[in-house]
Amino acid sequence: TLRRNGMSSVCHQLSPRACAEEPIMVMKSLRKLRVFCAPALLSSPLKPISLIFSHNCASSFSSDITTESVNSLSQEELTEINLLIPRLCSSNQLPEAIRLVDAALLTIPPLKSLSLPILIDRLSAEPDLTQPMSFLNRLKHNPRAHPSLLLITKMFVSSYFRKGKLKEAMKVFNWMSRPDSPCAPDSVVYAIVVSGFCRNAMVLEALKVFRAMVGANLVPGPELWTRVYRGLLREARIGEARELNEALGSIEDGGESFQKVLELLDQIIANWVE
Repeated sequence: TLRRNGMSSVCHQLSPRACAEEPIMVMKSLRKLRVFCAPALLSSPLKPISLIFSHNCASSFSSDITTESVNSLSQEELTEINLLIPRLCSSNQLPEAIRLVDAALLTIPPLKSLSLPILIDRLSAEPDLTQPMSFLNRLKHNPRAHPSLLLITKMFVSSYFRKGKLKEAMKVFNWMSRPDSPCAPDSVVYAIVVSGFCRNAMVLEALKVFRAMVGANLVPGPELWTRVYRGLLREARIGEARELNEALGSIEDGGESFQKVLELLDQIIANWVE
């Protein structure tokens, strides 16, 4: 059996095939994610995870372990992981933190049991989307993480709007809206984006997302359409605001009412662009 502390040195000496198989061997032996939660990691000065668990092995672990039966993490192990995540974030070891969370999600733990807000807040503070998109794309290719992905993307979008990073929030929303996305936006995500744009006086962008929401046959609530209505009023588009507000009042009837709202939104957007 491989010892945890000697895993990295052994892994680097193994052939590529052996390295690819090693995470499975470890999981079969430990049946847990203790490879990431060794007490040495928590008691000794933080070292790059790559020295403990090589990048190639971590990649194989994330892709191959989905075929294995993975036991759930104990409360002690979750605690150890949650202690490690902020240390990785504070030391700017974001790729290692991403791999850690990706691996932890293979056990399908309750999302609230992981300190994800810390990681997402740190990732959304990055100057570009390299690491955030690396995280989302990694989870995209981890089927066991899909049940958690919608909530994670909501947290990203909300965090970006709180930080005033509207372009980044929209890019995450567009990532969710792609045909190959495992987590299409729901009514909550649409509401976050529309409200965020309205608060920042970007009413045209809010209208475009609002139009996509109605186009997805999702009924906007009164609070959301009131935000859009007030946004139009602030832009001195009083007639369009009243007309849209009247149409939205009957949208719950379904059928033709959806089409009427869509056509009206298309008209407002087209006139605005012109």
